[in-house]
Amino acid sequence: MRFTRLARLAAAAVMAGATALVAPAVAQAAVPVGGGTPILVGGVAGCTIAAAGVDAAGTPVAFTAAHCSDHIDAPVILRNDEQAGVIGTVVTRNEILDYSVIRLDPAVAFPVRQAGVTGRAGTPDFGDVVCKDGLSTGHTCGVTWQREGPRFWSQACAGHGDSGGPITHNGRLVGLLSGGHMPPAAGAAGSLGPVLPSCVHPAQSPFFLPALGYSFDAIVDDATARNWPGRGFQMA
Repeated sequence: MRFTRLARLAAAAVMAGATALVAPAVAQAAVPVGGGTPILVGGVAGCTIAAAGVDAAGTPVAFTAAHCSDHIDAPVILRNDEQAGVIGTVVTRNEILDYSVIRLDPAVAFPVRQAGVTGRAGTPDFGDVVCKDGLSTGHTCGVTWQREGPRFWSQACAGHGDSGGPITHNGRLVGLLSGGHMPPAAGAAGSLGPVLPSCVHPAQSPFFLPALGYSFDAIVDDATARNWPGRGFQMA
Protein backbone atom coordinates (compact mmCIF):
# COMPACT_ATOMS: atom_id res chain seq x y z
CA MET A 1 0.00 0.00 0.00
CA ARG A 2 1.33 3.38 -0.97
CA PHE A 3 1.13 6.44 1.29
CA THR A 4 -0.48 9.51 -0.07
CA ARG A 5 1.49 12.76 0.39
CA LEU A 6 -0.77 13.79 3.29
CA ALA A 7 -0.39 10.39 4.93
CA ARG A 8 3.39 10.54 4.59
CA LEU A 9 3.45 13.96 6.31
CA ALA A 10 1.24 12.67 9.12
CA ALA A 11 3.43 9.62 9.63
CA ALA A 12 6.56 11.77 9.74
CA ALA A 13 5.00 13.99 12.40
CA VAL A 14 4.03 11.00 14.53
CA MET A 15 7.54 9.51 14.27
CA ALA A 16 9.12 12.84 15.23
CA GLY A 17 6.90 13.04 18.28
CA ALA A 18 7.77 9.50 19.28
CA THR A 19 11.45 10.28 18.96
CA ALA A 20 11.06 13.28 21.22
CA LEU A 21 9.29 11.15 23.81
CA VAL A 22 12.12 8.61 24.03
CA ALA A 23 14.97 11.14 23.95
CA PRO A 24 17.29 10.49 26.96
CA ALA A 25 17.07 12.85 29.91
CA VAL A 26 20.01 15.13 30.54
CA ALA A 27 22.28 13.45 33.12
CA GLN A 28 23.00 15.33 36.33
CA ALA A 29 26.57 16.55 36.59
CA ALA A 30 28.87 14.72 39.01
CA VAL A 31 29.14 16.35 42.44
CA PRO A 32 32.34 17.22 44.35
CA VAL A 33 33.22 15.19 47.45
CA GLY A 34 36.04 16.03 49.87
CA GLY A 35 37.08 16.48 53.48
CA GLY A 36 34.19 17.81 55.56
CA THR A 37 31.48 16.62 53.14
CA PRO A 38 28.44 15.41 55.15
CA ILE A 39 27.10 11.99 54.12
CA LEU A 40 24.51 9.36 54.98
CA VAL A 41 25.86 5.81 55.08
CA GLY A 42 23.33 3.09 54.44
CA GLY A 43 20.78 5.88 54.05
CA VAL A 44 20.58 6.52 57.79
CA ALA A 45 23.96 7.06 59.51
CA GLY A 46 24.95 10.71 59.37
CA CYS A 47 28.73 11.00 59.16
CA THR A 48 31.45 13.11 57.54
CA ILE A 49 34.19 12.44 55.01
CA ALA A 50 37.81 12.90 56.14
CA ALA A 51 39.41 13.15 52.70
CA ALA A 52 38.89 12.12 49.08
CA GLY A 53 41.31 11.36 46.27
CA VAL A 54 42.65 8.33 44.43
CA ASP A 55 44.38 5.17 45.61
CA ALA A 56 47.33 3.35 44.07
CA ALA A 57 45.05 1.74 41.50
CA GLY A 58 43.80 5.15 40.37
CA THR A 59 40.36 4.48 41.85
CA PRO A 60 38.51 7.50 43.29
CA VAL A 61 37.95 6.87 47.00
CA ALA A 62 37.02 8.65 50.21
CA PHE A 63 37.55 7.86 53.90
CA THR A 64 35.11 8.03 56.81
CA ALA A 65 34.64 6.26 60.16
CA ALA A 66 34.11 2.48 60.22
CA HIS A 67 31.37 2.72 62.83
CA CYS A 68 29.23 4.65 60.34
CA SER A 69 28.34 1.27 58.79
CA ASP A 70 28.17 -2.29 60.02
CA HIS A 71 28.89 -4.06 56.73
CA ILE A 72 30.64 -3.82 53.39
CA ASP A 73 28.68 -2.56 50.33
CA ALA A 74 26.65 -0.03 52.33
CA PRO A 75 25.54 2.72 49.90
CA VAL A 76 26.59 6.31 50.59
CA ILE A 77 24.64 9.43 49.65
CA LEU A 78 25.19 13.12 50.29
CA ARG A 79 23.51 14.43 53.44
CA ASN A 80 22.69 17.77 51.78
CA ASP A 81 21.97 16.50 48.25
CA GLU A 82 20.20 13.15 48.37
CA GLN A 83 18.90 13.72 44.83
CA ALA A 84 22.44 13.28 43.51
CA GLY A 85 22.03 9.56 44.14
CA VAL A 86 24.47 7.01 45.51
CA ILE A 87 27.93 8.57 45.33
CA GLY A 88 29.70 5.32 46.22
CA THR A 89 29.75 2.24 48.44
CA VAL A 90 31.76 1.12 51.46
CA VAL A 91 34.37 -1.36 50.20
CA THR A 92 36.40 -2.02 53.35
CA ARG A 93 36.30 -1.37 57.11
CA ASN A 94 38.80 -1.50 59.97
CA GLU A 95 37.16 -1.17 63.36
CA ILE A 96 40.49 -1.06 65.24
CA LEU A 97 41.50 2.22 63.57
CA ASP A 98 37.84 3.08 63.00
CA TYR A 99 38.07 3.84 59.28
CA SER A 100 36.24 2.72 56.18
CA VAL A 101 36.98 3.31 52.52
CA ILE A 102 34.26 4.42 50.10
CA ARG A 103 34.74 3.65 46.42
CA LEU A 104 33.28 6.65 44.62
CA ASP A 105 31.17 6.27 41.49
CA PRO A 106 32.86 8.59 38.95
CA ALA A 107 29.55 9.05 37.15
CA VAL A 108 28.06 10.58 40.28
CA ALA A 109 30.90 12.07 42.35
CA PHE A 110 34.48 13.22 41.96
CA PRO A 111 37.11 13.84 44.69
CA VAL A 112 38.24 17.34 45.64
CA ARG A 113 40.62 18.61 48.31
CA GLN A 114 39.17 20.33 51.35
CA ALA A 115 39.60 24.09 51.17
CA GLY A 116 42.56 25.30 53.21
CA VAL A 117 44.21 21.87 53.45
CA THR A 118 47.69 21.91 51.91
CA GLY A 119 48.70 18.30 52.53
CA ARG A 120 49.13 15.67 55.25
CA ALA A 121 51.18 15.52 58.43
CA GLY A 122 51.85 13.06 61.25
CA THR A 123 50.07 12.59 64.55
CA PRO A 124 49.83 15.84 66.56
CA ASP A 125 51.73 16.16 69.85
CA PHE A 126 50.62 17.28 73.28
CA GLY A 127 49.78 20.99 73.17
CA ASP A 128 49.20 21.17 69.42
CA VAL A 129 45.97 22.97 68.52
CA VAL A 130 43.97 20.91 66.03
CA CYS A 131 40.71 21.64 64.23
CA LYS A 132 37.97 19.38 63.00
CA ASP A 133 35.10 19.77 60.51
CA GLY A 134 31.87 17.84 60.80
CA LEU A 135 28.21 17.57 59.91
CA SER A 136 26.89 18.49 63.36
CA THR A 137 29.20 21.02 64.99
CA GLY A 138 31.02 22.43 61.97
CA HIS A 139 34.53 23.82 62.35
CA THR A 140 35.92 23.68 65.88
CA CYS A 141 39.41 23.71 67.35
CA GLY A 142 41.07 22.65 70.60
CA VAL A 143 44.34 21.65 72.22
CA THR A 144 45.69 18.09 71.95
CA TRP A 145 45.74 16.50 75.41
CA GLN A 146 47.30 13.12 74.81
CA ARG A 147 48.53 10.75 72.10
CA GLU A 148 48.97 7.01 72.25
CA GLY A 149 50.34 5.39 69.11
CA PRO A 150 47.96 6.28 66.26
CA ARG A 151 45.32 7.66 68.67
CA PHE A 152 45.10 11.17 70.05
CA TRP A 153 42.62 13.20 72.08
CA SER A 154 41.84 16.88 71.68
CA GLN A 155 39.45 19.47 73.08
CA ALA A 156 37.91 20.18 69.66
CA CYS A 157 34.13 20.09 70.08
CA ALA A 158 32.56 17.13 68.26
CA GLY A 159 29.13 15.53 68.29
CA HIS A 160 27.01 12.87 66.59
CA GLY A 161 27.33 13.18 62.82
CA ASP A 162 30.90 14.51 62.95
CA SER A 163 32.32 10.97 62.94
CA GLY A 164 34.79 10.38 60.13
CA GLY A 165 35.49 14.07 59.67
CA PRO A 166 38.95 15.54 59.05
CA ILE A 167 41.23 16.70 61.86
CA THR A 168 43.82 19.25 60.76
CA HIS A 169 46.84 20.98 62.25
CA ASN A 170 48.36 24.06 60.63
CA GLY A 171 46.40 23.39 57.44
CA ARG A 172 47.49 19.76 57.13
CA LEU A 173 45.33 16.67 57.50
CA VAL A 174 46.50 14.75 60.57
CA GLY A 175 43.58 12.58 61.60
CA LEU A 176 40.12 11.11 61.20
CA LEU A 177 37.58 11.85 63.93
CA SER A 178 36.27 8.80 65.76
CA GLY A 179 34.14 10.20 68.61
CA GLY A 180 34.08 11.64 72.11
CA HIS A 181 36.09 9.68 74.68
CA MET A 182 38.29 10.21 77.71
CA PRO A 183 41.98 9.45 77.19
CA PRO A 184 42.98 6.15 78.89
CA ALA A 185 45.06 7.98 81.50
CA ALA A 186 41.97 9.93 82.60
CA GLY A 187 39.88 6.88 83.46
CA ALA A 188 36.62 5.57 82.03
CA ALA A 189 34.40 7.99 80.16
CA GLY A 190 31.32 6.66 81.93
CA SER A 191 32.65 7.62 85.35
CA LEU A 192 33.13 11.23 84.25
CA GLY A 193 30.11 11.52 81.98
CA PRO A 194 28.06 13.68 84.41
CA VAL A 195 31.08 15.96 84.90
CA LEU A 196 32.21 16.15 81.28
CA PRO A 197 29.22 15.71 78.96
CA SER A 198 29.39 15.25 75.22
CA CYS A 199 29.86 18.43 73.24
CA VAL A 200 26.70 19.40 71.37
CA HIS A 201 27.60 22.98 70.49
CA PRO A 202 30.96 24.80 70.40
CA ALA A 203 29.66 27.55 72.69
CA GLN A 204 28.05 25.33 75.32
CA SER A 205 31.06 25.39 77.70
CA PRO A 206 34.82 24.89 77.65
CA PHE A 207 34.35 21.57 79.48
CA PHE A 208 33.26 18.46 77.55
CA LEU A 209 34.49 15.01 76.62
CA PRO A 210 37.62 15.21 74.48
CA ALA A 211 37.39 14.05 70.87
CA LEU A 212 39.24 10.90 69.83
CA GLY A 213 41.05 10.89 66.50
CA TYR A 214 43.17 8.38 64.59
CA SER A 215 46.29 9.34 62.67
CA PHE A 216 45.40 9.59 58.98
CA ASP A 217 48.91 8.52 58.00
CA ALA A 218 48.46 5.38 60.12
CA ILE A 219 45.13 4.72 58.40
CA VAL A 220 46.64 4.96 54.91
CA ASP A 221 49.60 2.83 56.00
CA ASP A 222 47.20 0.18 57.29
CA ALA A 223 45.17 0.08 54.06
CA THR A 224 48.42 -0.11 52.08
CA ALA A 225 49.87 -2.92 54.19
CA ARG A 226 46.66 -4.94 53.77
CA ASN A 227 46.52 -4.19 50.01
CA TRP A 228 42.99 -2.90 50.52
CA PRO A 229 41.16 -0.25 48.52
CA GLY A 230 42.61 3.09 49.60
CA ARG A 231 46.20 1.78 49.56
CA GLY A 232 48.75 4.40 48.56
CA PHE A 233 46.08 7.09 48.93
CA GLN A 234 46.76 10.52 47.46
CA MET A 235 44.49 13.46 48.24
CA ALA A 236 42.82 15.20 45.33
